Amino acid sequence: MRRPWIALCTALSATTACAAPCDFSPAVARAQQLMQLAGVTDIGLAIGTPRGLLVKQYLHDGGGASAYDDGVRVPLASASKLLSGVRILQLVDAGAIDLDAPVSTYLPEFTGVKGTMTMRQMFSHTSGYGDDEDSAVLSFPLTLAQDVAYIAAHVDMPYPPPGAYFAYGGIAMQVGGEVAQTQSGEDWQAGWQAHIGMPLGAPSIDWQGLNTTQNYRISGGAQATLPDYAKVLAMILGGGVGNGRRILSANALATLDADQTNGAALAFSPPSAQGRHAYSVGAWIETFPAAPAAPAISSIGKFGYTPWVDFDGRFFGVIMIEQRNQTTPVVGQLSHDALVDIDADVRAAMDASCPFVETYDEIFRDGLDGD
Repeated sequence: MRRPWIALCTALSATTACAAPCDFSPAVARAQQLMQLAGVTDIGLAIGTPRGLLVKQYLHDGGGASAYDDGVRVPLASASKLLSGVRILQLVDAGAIDLDAPVSTYLPEFTGVKGTMTMRQMFSHTSGYGDDEDSAVLSFPLTLAQDVAYIAAHVDMPYPPPGAYFAYGGIAMQVGGEVAQTQSGEDWQAGWQAHIGMPLGAPSIDWQGLNTTQNYRISGGAQATLPDYAKVLAMILGGGVGNGRRILSANALATLDADQTNGAALAFSPPSAQGRHAYSVGAWIETFPAAPAAPAISSIGKFGYTPWVDFDGRFFGVIMIEQRNQTTPVVGQLSHDALVDIDADVRAAMDASCPFVETYDEIFRDGLDGD
């Protein structure tokens, strides 16, 4: 059941101001502050529930018209990981992939210790690969299949054995993307669009965000508009159903909202994580809200793009920002700080009566009408 806004307000830190019901202006102000701290001229913010968007604003530094609108796509960097995790879990639901089968089951060219890593490990950064987001192998002018064949033959595993260490990176997810291609019989990008993007009415999402390629960078190559990424989050929060179509099962969502690292020791985590290494399948497990509430998940990109789902608060958010030149090296940390503050602002203001600025037609199912 949705909690009254006063109860939410009381549950927040004493240092957090309690907003009036449905007053999301503090959250918008946080986004404006992030834009200035990150040194960018434009930013977008969406806050929503499975029924629609409560906030959708595009802001320009100093006021005036923003360069962003509903039709503008930006590269997502590591915010791609959550999108990729959704596709992997969809294929698990279909019986095409077993999260705990050795990769050699699907790609026999992976032998020895490389062949023992599993899809669960590849998508939770515990595969034995990692600390490799800037590796040239992720951008070779090849197909995804050719790239993964190169990884099997030439790229050593720096943190063996699989399962022992958490090391954030992209090479293992690249391998996982090829598993998805072989097991589905479909090109990665075409499969994602056919089974997730088009059913959700989110056609802007593809894996051409960094360059035109067939070597899809599974961990960081996607691009999206703000409304289309929001629809994916609405589906996750909506029990796996979006736009009247089931995309993920309840079991898949339970996996997505749980730490899959199985006690792996920390070897490498990006600066924005500040030493955290609880991770599910393509998403960070956040430290809010406090147990026993289900934790939030996030997927923050290097350029600052920040999606998250607050299961306990029953809302999601997207911060659309692109600091590709990295003149502010800590933009990922700035975005995470903004996420935490915006989440608190929204939790304080949420109320069942809040009006939507944009509604989703039949995007919620499974008893959500009554919550």
